[in-house]
Amino acid sequence: MTLTENTANFSRTGAIPNRVLLPVRKEVRVRKYLPFEVRVRLRSRVLELAKLSMSYQQIQTKIFESTHIRLSKGSISGWVRGIHNPSGGKNKFRVVASHELAYVIGVIAGDGNLSVHGYNYEMLLSVTDYDFAEEFSRCLAKILGRPNPYRVRWSEKRKRWIVQGSSIFLHRFLRGGWQLLKRYVEHCYRCRASFLRALFDGEGSITGRNLTMTNTDLSLLLYVRKLLAKSGVSTSIPRVTHRAGSILKDPHTGRTYKRRKDCYVMRVSPMDLMRFARKIGFSIERKKRGLPFFGDSFETPRKLDRLA
Repeated sequence: MTLTENTANFSRTGAIPNRVLLPVRKEVRVRKYLPFEVRVRLRSRVLELAKLSMSYQQIQTKIFESTHIRLSKGSISGWVRGIHNPSGGKNKFRVVASHELAYVIGVIAGDGNLSVHGYNYEMLLSVTDYDFAEEFSRCLAKILGRPNPYRVRWSEKRKRWIVQGSSIFLHRFLRGGWQLLKRYVEHCYRCRASFLRALFDGEGSITGRNLTMTNTDLSLLLYVRKLLAKSGVSTSIPRVTHRAGSILKDPHTGRTYKRRKDCYVMRVSPMDLMRFARKIGFSIERKKRGLPFFGDSFETPRKLDRLA
């Protein structure tokens, strides 16, 4: 859970109309962005008209007469020739269970965010640990079929490492929340471990033998508690540590925020730290060093397959 998510509502969402491509009284020509569904239907209609051997001018006129949306001839040309597609190459996403997908689900359930900027439906992570951002970048690129990870950039203003990836299909898949994605989290041992690792990377804290997870979503903490129990890791019952309305200061920027929700904390049993290190672990080197046997803090993929 990011500071901003619990203190200020900065996401920009908009309802997509149920009925699209219907005649209206005024011409739509100033609007910079059209909803994805509208663009898909427009393209489908353009291709139908192109099969009738209509010119771009005729297609443009026909679309305007039925929708009052004036498409540019460039857009029509790009769709007809197959150069452009509303879904776009960057939006490729196949729903296949994997430990990379489970990690991304865990990041979005914790420190990550979903945002919409024009045509871009983004998955965003802004964190202080480079290796956390790097692992999210790798997993995000993997599930979107990119040959290389996304760029990890430093924001001097935020004092954080930032990763941004764009895919409308993945965005839609994730926006329903982790509650609807349990089948991908619990697909196998590796998926459960990756989901938990992502959450502990973002929400976990370790000092000595005190390993805790903090979040404002009590149901998420209870779910994490259930998954940890399957790996033989016991935890305390989540308890309120900060009440809504209390003040929070960001140690990196010095800014103060007012909490909007109660904040809960859950502690991993010190007796199970070794088991947590072997079966879950961290992606962040700084946190790994706090675990027993830092040199081999979590099971390798081959070992996890044997434990599945």
